[in-house]
Amino acid sequence: MKKPAFIDLFCGCGGFSLGMERAGFRCLAAVDFNPEAVTVFRKNFPEICQALEKDLIQFTPDKMAELIGDETVDVIVGGPPCQGYSTVRQRDGANSGPRMVEDKRRHLYQEFLRYVGYFQPKLFVMENVLGIKSAAGGKYFTRVQKEARALGYRVHPQVEKAFDLGVPQKRQRQLIIGTRLDLPDYFPGDLKPAPRAVEWPTLGEAIGDLPTVWAGGGEEEADYDMEKRKSHVAKYSRGYLYGTLEVQLAQKLTAHRARPHSERDLRDFAKLREGEHCAAAIKRGEEFEFPYDRESFKDRYTRQHRNEPCSTIVAHLSKDGLMFIHPTQNRSLTPREAARVQSFPDWFQFPVARTHRFRVIGNAVPPLVLEAIRNLAFN
Repeated sequence: MKKPAFIDLFCGCGGFSLGMERAGFRCLAAVDFNPEAVTVFRKNFPEICQALEKDLIQFTPDKMAELIGDETVDVIVGGPPCQGYSTVRQRDGANSGPRMVEDKRRHLYQEFLRYVGYFQPKLFVMENVLGIKSAAGGKYFTRVQKEARALGYRVHPQVEKAFDLGVPQKRQRQLIIGTRLDLPDYFPGDLKPAPRAVEWPTLGEAIGDLPTVWAGGGEEEADYDMEKRKSHVAKYSRGYLYGTLEVQLAQKLTAHRARPHSERDLRDFAKLREGEHCAAAIKRGEEFEFPYDRESFKDRYTRQHRNEPCSTIVAHLSKDGLMFIHPTQNRSLTPREAARVQSFPDWFQFPVARTHRFRVIGNAVPPLVLEAIRNLAFN
C-alpha cells in the first residue's frame, strides 16, 4: 500500500520532514528560501529530489504541481517564519501596540494557505510560536483560522509542549491543524508521544554521554567515548540515545565543537550554580563582569540543569549562546548538543558553516513533535 504523501513548506533543515517520514508519510517536495537550511536538508534527505531553494511568494502552487506530476498531496505541513509574532519582539512594541512595526513575514501564512487551497490536502499542520495568539491583538491568529475555513477546512488550534512529546526542552508551540470538511472529525485533543519517545527526558539524558570539550575546543568529526556511553546507559537506559538519537547508526560524532568565549565570560559562567539564572545569582550576592545595564543583563546567563529539560533552543543561539551554559562544563552548548535537545538523531548532518548551524537547528521543528501526528489518522 502506498504511503500517504506530504509537502513541506518553509521546511528549514528538515525537522518536519524527518518527523513525518518516521510517522509513515513520504515527502514529495520541500521548499525553503534559506540556502543554508536547504543545504542541510539535501544532505540528510538525498532521496527527495524536489528539495527546493525557493521563495514561496514567487514559487506558486501550479509550479509545484508541474514538478510532482499526478501525485496526490495528502498532507501539507510547515512553519511560516515566526519572527513577526515573537513575544520577545512584543515586549519592545515591534509586534504589538501603537509602535508595532510592519513585518512582511506576518503575511507568509497566506502562501501556506495558497498551497492548501490549490492542492486541497486531507490534512494540514501549521506550526508557529505562541506569540501568534497575541501579536497585533490576535489578529493574525484569527485570520489564519478564518481563511483556512473559507478554503473548506475544519480548523483546530492546539498548543503542544515538546517535553510532553519526548523532547528534552521547555519548548511550546502553537499548532493549527485543518482537516477537509468531507472527512470525519477526528481531532484527538493533545497529541500522544511517538512510540520511540522517552517519557520526561532531561538534558542530562540527551547529552550526558558526549565527550568533554572546553570553550573553543572539540572537533568537526571525532570518536564517541564508548566507556562514557556505557555508564550513561546504565544510569538512564538506552531509550533516548538509541531510540530517538539513533546513535547506533552514526559512525562518528560530528559538530561537537564549542564556541570560544572571552575570559570575562568564562569567569562569569563559573559563578553560576547548576540550573541557575544570572538574576538569581545576583540576588544571592554574586557580582558579574558583564558590562551592560541590568535590563540588558537579565537574560544573559543561564546554566542549564542535568535533571531538567533544557531551555528552548533558539535560532540566534550562535550569537546569544550565553543563555545556554552547559550544566557542568564552563561553556555554551555545542551544535550537536543543541541538535540532540531538538531530537535530531546523531546521523543527521549539518554541513554548513559554524555560524549558520544554530540558526538552522533553532529554527527547526523537533522531529519527535511531528512524529506524533501519526495519531491524527490515515489508518
